Formats: sequence, C-alpha cells, structure tokens
Amino acid sequence: MGTPTTTRRGSRARGIRAALVVLVALAGCGAPGGPRHDIPHDAESGGQTLRQAQAAVSSIPGLTIDLAGGEPPNIKGNTGYDVRVTVAPGYRIVDGPALVTFLVESAWSVRTGYLPNTQITVSVDTGDGPEFEVDAAAAEAGWVERGEPVPGQTTFSLVNVRTDDGSPGRERLGDWPGDVPDVPRDVTARR
Repeated sequence: MGTPTTTRRGSRARGIRAALVVLVALAGCGAPGGPRHDIPHDAESGGQTLRQAQAAVSSIPGLTIDLAGGEPPNIKGNTGYDVRVTVAPGYRIVDGPALVTFLVESAWSVRTGYLPNTQITVSVDTGDGPEFEVDAAAAEAGWVERGEPVPGQTTFSLVNVRTDDGSPGRERLGDWPGDVPDVPRDVTARR
C-alpha cells in the first residue's frame, strides 16, 4: 500500500477524471451532433399508422415484410426505417421497381413516430430462390444511382434510399407524411 500522500493523489486523480468524463458528456448534449428534438413526429393527419402500413405491406403474396422505424432520433439526431423483405419458398419478385417504390412510399406515409430524416433501408432475402438485387431495382425506379454490381452476389441485398434534406429521395417524396400508396399488383409470382 502506498503512503498517505500517494493514495490521496491517486484518489484525487480518479475524481478529476470522473468529473471530466461527466463534463464532456454534458457538453456533448448541446453540441451540434447532440440529440435533436426538432424532428417532426406524430403528425395529426395524413398518411397512415405504422400498424396500417404493416398490414398493407404484408398483403403482398409470397413475401414476409417487417417494417420497423419511427423511433426517437439517435444521439446524432438521425431517424429512419428498416424494411426487411423475405421471399417465401416457391415465389420470386417479378417487378422490383414497383415493389421498392411501394415500400419506400409506405414508410414515408407513416404518421406515427418520427419522420425518417436520414434514410429508408430496404433489404431483400430470397432464401433458396433466385437472386434479386434490390439496389438495381431501386436504381431502375429512380430512387438511387446504380452502383457497381457486387461480384458473388448472394441471396441477400439491400439499398439505402436517402431522405435527408436536399436528397433526391426527399425531393421525390414531398411533404411528410406522404400519401398512402396503393398496394401494387403482380410484383411477385410463383416459380
């Protein structure tokens, strides 16, 4: 055990470090990258509820779709939606651009929760079915620029449609919450 002087110095140093950690944390709350409370949420009218959107996207034959989002902003002030599509065995997607457009517009039309101010992510898992490139479908629908094809593409793909201010996606979507899109027909077919 150290002398009383070195023990006191060690305790004081630990106390100073702890105080600095608290001060830095508190200072970050008001920083430009800190939490934002000015993001629109829970619109009084227009659009649809998350439950209504989930029911609509789940009505497409051969697909299981999980639509999640609307949570409060993260520490950087970002919000978004994740749309996870799983293709059932024996089915395939035949109109990818129409499907991606419907899913993005459905997420944008949800009036409950927070406006997705960063992106709407759409991922597709075709399981044992044919490969499907959701980024190519989103590019064909005009939501994103077409990137380089991914060599050795698997049966899983995803795309991020930006919804931040000034992005092409935000300009195309218009005011939030958007209109409720019609459920597209014939976007899937049996194999």
